[in-house]
Formats: sequence, C-alpha cells, structure tokens
Amino acid sequence: MSVSRRDFLKIAGVSGAGVVSGCRGLGIDGQTNDGPAGDFSSLQHIIFTMQENRSFDHYFGNLGKYRQAKGIPGTVDGTPVGASNPGFQGDPLTASKTYTPYHLSTGCHENLSPSWNESHVQRNLKDPTSATATLDGFVHTAAQYSRNRPEEGGTDLEGHRAMGFYDATNIPYYYELASQFAISDRMHSSLLASTLANRLYLLAGSSFGRVYPDFPTPAVLDVDTIFERCEAAGVSWKIYVNGAVSYYQWFRGYARHQSDGHIVDAEQFFADAAAGTLPSVAMIESGTDTGLDEHPRNNIQIGSAYMARFFNALMASPLWQKSAMFLTYDEHGGFYDHVPPPTAVAPDDIPPKLISGDIAGDFTKLGFRVPFIAVSPWARKNYVSHTTADHTSILRFIEKRFNLPPLSRRDAAAHDLLDMFNFNSMSWPTPPTLPTQPVNGVCDWTKV
Repeated sequence: MSVSRRDFLKIAGVSGAGVVSGCRGLGIDGQTNDGPAGDFSSLQHIIFTMQENRSFDHYFGNLGKYRQAKGIPGTVDGTPVGASNPGFQGDPLTASKTYTPYHLSTGCHENLSPSWNESHVQRNLKDPTSATATLDGFVHTAAQYSRNRPEEGGTDLEGHRAMGFYDATNIPYYYELASQFAISDRMHSSLLASTLANRLYLLAGSSFGRVYPDFPTPAVLDVDTIFERCEAAGVSWKIYVNGAVSYYQWFRGYARHQSDGHIVDAEQFFADAAAGTLPSVAMIESGTDTGLDEHPRNNIQIGSAYMARFFNALMASPLWQKSAMFLTYDEHGGFYDHVPPPTAVAPDDIPPKLISGDIAGDFTKLGFRVPFIAVSPWARKNYVSHTTADHTSILRFIEKRFNLPPLSRRDAAAHDLLDMFNFNSMSWPTPPTLPTQPVNGVCDWTKV
C-alpha cells in the first residue's frame, strides 16, 4: 500500500513548504561550529550505502571507550558489562555454558544466520513469539548454523563467534568517522529477517511480505522505489554499483533504467564527485560478488577500506559543503546486540510470506541495531542520536528534503534523522583528518 503525499502531510502535521524548511534551529548547547549558517536546502546531494551483516555491539560496542580516551563527548550505548549468552541447547556439553563478548582474532569468519526464524530465536531463545526480548539465542543459533552446514566449514560448533566483536584496532577509519561526525545508537534494521527483505525496505519502505531471498533471480516487484519518487519530482539520481548485481533489480524500474545512465559502474562515482556532477540522490553498492561488502566470510578491513574511498572522495570534492552521506548495514548478521528490537508501524496490510514450520510473527517489530554514520559538513560534530530509527528513516530524510510523498506507512512514520544535523552553522566546512584503514590483518574464516 502506498501513501499519497496528501495523506503523508496529514500524518506529519506540516504543510508542503514546512517539509523542506522545518529543520532550522537544530543546534545544541555547547556545540562547536565553524562555518556559515544554512537550511535544509543547503544539502543538494544525499548519498547512501549499505554494507552487510553487522550489529551495533559487534562493530561499535567499544566506541564509547574509544571516544572517552580521546576526550570526545557523547554517550554511546555500547556493549554492557556482564553481557552474555547461554550455549547451544541441543548438546549437554554446551547447554550449561555461558559465553561473553570477546575480540575476534580474524577479519573474516564463518557465516551466521540472521534469517527470520533465527532472528526470532536470537530475540528470545525459549519463547520466540513472546512480547519479551531476552536476547539469549545468538550463540545457540550460531552453533546450530555451524552444525547444520558442514560444507561451509563447521568450525565454530559452539557458536562463540556470535559474541565476537571488532574495535578501533581493526576498523580505525570507521571509529574515527563515527566519532567526528554523527552516529545513531538506535538505528535498527527494518525487520527481523535477512538481507533481501531489509534492502527492499531501504528502497521501497516495505518488503511486501517477503522475509526470504529469491536470489540470484529476482522476482520483480511492480512497485515504486525512492528512485521513481525522485524521477517523478524531477530530482536527479544514480546508482553506483560494483559487480553484476544491484538490489534495484528486484523492482520494475530496473529494466527501464539499467542502460540509460542511471545505473553505472561504482568507479564512476569518483569522476562525478571530482567534477561536481553527482546527482541529488545516489546509492552506492559495493557488490554481492566482489568480496567488499563486509559479509562474514569477506575481510572487513578490505571492505571498510573500499568504503573509505567513497567518503574520502566526497570530502575532497567541490560538492562537500552541499552533501550528506550515510553508511549503514542491512541487518545484524546473527551477532549479539543488547538492545531489544522495538515496535514499529507495519508498512502495509501484507502479512509475512512464511512457510510451514516458521515462527509466527508480523511486521510490527524492527530488527536488531546496526551501525549508522551520517557524514556531512552539516552533521552535528561528535553527535550520538538516541532516537529510534530504521532503514526507512533514510527514505524519510530524502522525502522531506525533496518534498516527496512516502512509499509506505513505515517511512511515513519513520524518524527523519534531522536531529543529527545542525543547519544553524556548518560543523565541518573543512573535513577532519581521518586515519588510513589498514588491510593487512589476519583473515581466516576457519578461526574464531
């Protein structure tokens, strides 16, 4: 179900003009600002990108300690002291064990599952349909995945890797980016399911009942995405994709646009940024078949170094002072996170397309937390947002900036991310110095 622009304006309680200019006065006490004032229209280019399978605690559970050590303000809700999970319940040797967070020894590792059933078990091991989130099923499902898939290695039979984490020694570029610009520690994936369904929400505000992938052959959805909304309003857009697969292929618009200059090789981004010809809205896809998406069996350092190229190119471009770029992740990847998934507005009236034996559920819960960074000269310096958001918040941000109607009930109701920006004064007219992301760490997916 789509939401008309008129219905959206009623929901938002604003006029059409107010949608564009309503973020004036977002400054915070004590914030250091260095540049001139502006308004929401100062952002002329919005770029977003989504990597794979990482929870907030897994990547940024230690971000608060990093910031404190450097004297950077802002409280981050990271991994709490005493966090733990019981072991795999199907084996008496592991059922009574307790597993705690630990620093992973390798930048790539055996897969875990964030699929519908596993995500619901991770939320509550003994009663997956309960209203109470006990967050005690991560290790259990990770062990189960290893035991059921020996063809993938079956290395971590106890599922310990679900409690594993990385820190600034592994991904220093992300840690500094997340410290100097604005982050959210309440950004959730859009539902308790895996990659495809969450990416459908990112592009169209709903998964239209899907909770499972139909990969690699898309079953095309006859619905609009954010790109059709842009096109109808005369807002320029492009998808910069590395490799053979774009998630836009799951939508009807792909057939019309794949050869008309809207969908281009990712390397074109660097030329467009340098020339000042980036579109108003852009998506970057690192590729499902490139090894650069930070998926568990891919090296996170190589993936993060690849992402750093895009951020660095934008910061060095003549468009820097007119731009915002978002980095997030499709879902938690089966890794532990200590924050219960909150409730949310169902995007439409389509129920989940479950199969026999699946855990019952609906689309009124968000998924687990994922990393999210907003990089812009207008982003609040060192800011941490604690307002609940999900992937459709990116849609809401774009919709509000360019006065576009929402795609579903979910994005119509989503947090718009504007708390992360201050248009009273530019925070970063000149970008900060960021570290080089190393790529020489150990990468052995047979280890934990």
